[in-house]
Amino acid sequence: MPRCLFILCLLFALPSCLFTKKITFKSDNSIRLSEKDFQDLKGWNEDDHKLALQTFLHSCRKFSKMAQNSPLNGKLLEITAGDFRDVCEIGEVVKQMSAKQTKNFFENWFKLFLVESKSGDEDGLFTGYYEASLRGSFFKNDKYKYPVYAKPKEANFDPNLTRKDIENGALASQKLEIIYVDDAVDLFFMHIQGSGRVILPNGNEIRLAFGGKNQHPFNAISNEMFQRELISREEYNSKGVRNWLKNNPEKAEEIMNLNNSFTFFRIFDSEYVVGAQGVPLTTERSIAVDNEIIPFGAPLWVQTQLKNSDKKEHFRKLMIAQDTGSAIKGAVRGDIFFGYGQESEEKAFTMASRGKYYVLLPINFVDKVVGR
Repeated sequence: MPRCLFILCLLFALPSCLFTKKITFKSDNSIRLSEKDFQDLKGWNEDDHKLALQTFLHSCRKFSKMAQNSPLNGKLLEITAGDFRDVCEIGEVVKQMSAKQTKNFFENWFKLFLVESKSGDEDGLFTGYYEASLRGSFFKNDKYKYPVYAKPKEANFDPNLTRKDIENGALASQKLEIIYVDDAVDLFFMHIQGSGRVILPNGNEIRLAFGGKNQHPFNAISNEMFQRELISREEYNSKGVRNWLKNNPEKAEEIMNLNNSFTFFRIFDSEYVVGAQGVPLTTERSIAVDNEIIPFGAPLWVQTQLKNSDKKEHFRKLMIAQDTGSAIKGAVRGDIFFGYGQESEEKAFTMASRGKYYVLLPINFVDKVVGR
């Protein structure tokens, strides 16, 4: 039977491995997975499953270029690129179909599992990030004086250099400056985001992508600022930190240097922001996770809250794990990509909420793991 005909037969049939008993299992003592029903998810029926599928297919195209036995990480049940083969091929067919059929695709060809830590905690921290926007020039002057650095060649780079070392000129002799920007605080936050756009004086813009970092782990300066009573609990988010730094320029450098981590960049010609999986990121559909636990490409149903002015609103969406970051650690930990622009920046800067997520695993993979 031709492969395409086989896929169509699969699509319009019910899955061969229907389970009546709910499954619970642990993965390498890192996480606990408990099977749940899609229809018990609040907001599931109202979600945009077609946009989620489009985002998922970016990951599928990455899988198709990998050896089918390539492990996607070391802890989530030894899942491989090949374990996504069938659902990816079916998804390519379904993308032309209706919203209802797309929802049915996820329900019929994946099993839903609540993710919990090894201690049984299902709640974790969800933050947000965005594509930063800065103003800059290729030429240094009194206005544009803060350099964006490319990563040094390995032979010329001491990875133990701290942010303070580099800001004080430790790499100045290597001529690594890509561009100069006009705001040190905005540049600091672009280091955290890992990518950004720089608008030039003539109105053109260049896109900068993550180019590497030093060896120091990321340290959230908000913790130290809160302990020093520089920000209140209500300001304990990126927006509160940025406001304080901009309002206290005489102390901002000292506080920013509490984070020893330093990010290098490269000019990037793509029209998309690309995450650590190497695929384009989709606004409010791509999420950064701890890839030592959650594999890239895995669909995740995320339930958390957005802060809108003084109010909170529910955030319930099917997202795809396509990025990671040095600050994204833990069984239940997510960083939501909010895209580009003022609204995206505002959402990301105020995002710091507790929540949970569920991982969707291909039904054929679950069948193999449980030995049915």
